[in-house]
Amino acid sequence: MNIEMGTKVQLEFPGSDERVCGVLVGLYPDGYLILYVPFTTSTKKKARKKNVVTGRYVHAGTVYGFRAMVMNYIVDPASLLFLEYPPHVEILELRKEPRIPCLFPASLHREGEHPLTAIISDISPSGCRVSLRGAGRAPEDGRFAPGERIKLDFYAIEEKNSYSIFTHVTNAFCRDGVLHLGLRFDTVHRGFRKAITHFVGTLALELEHVPLSPKP
Repeated sequence: MNIEMGTKVQLEFPGSDERVCGVLVGLYPDGYLILYVPFTTSTKKKARKKNVVTGRYVHAGTVYGFRAMVMNYIVDPASLLFLEYPPHVEILELRKEPRIPCLFPASLHREGEHPLTAIISDISPSGCRVSLRGAGRAPEDGRFAPGERIKLDFYAIEEKNSYSIFTHVTNAFCRDGVLHLGLRFDTVHRGFRKAITHFVGTLALELEHVPLSPKP
């Protein structure tokens, strides 16, 4: 089972669509899992012995899913859920290239021109969509044509979380004075793509883009 201590695990109890976020705090291979779970009165009722829980988590950019039987839970001295070690763990397929909505400040750099201020409005493991004003008559004037290589600088939440990468234009259109571009990340940025894949996978999991296959 590829999982690390401190990994967030999305739990789904039988007979309920409610998702509960747990954190892995211990395990014994082929024995049991221990998760910190903020129990509520409702959650305690669902965490009965022998109930089967569905779990989903992200590890190294890959989403995994499992089913495990409840062994027990305690609320003192800590709120902990004990699960039998999952007999099977499956890799879950994200919907093809899920796009996560976002609002990341960015700038676009074309060779020989001043940078253009933009906003990244959604992002996926392989690319993103950006919107900007002040691009003149693009793309009618030939700028930002499909295949053109563009440097993209952006940051997430804080400027210390900044990235500078090369992209290729996949599509461009102008609406109400705003230029919208589809950009594909350059394949040379392996570390960056790994980080983005983990980011998108984690949010896709939270947004329930990832279904667990039904029992065989």
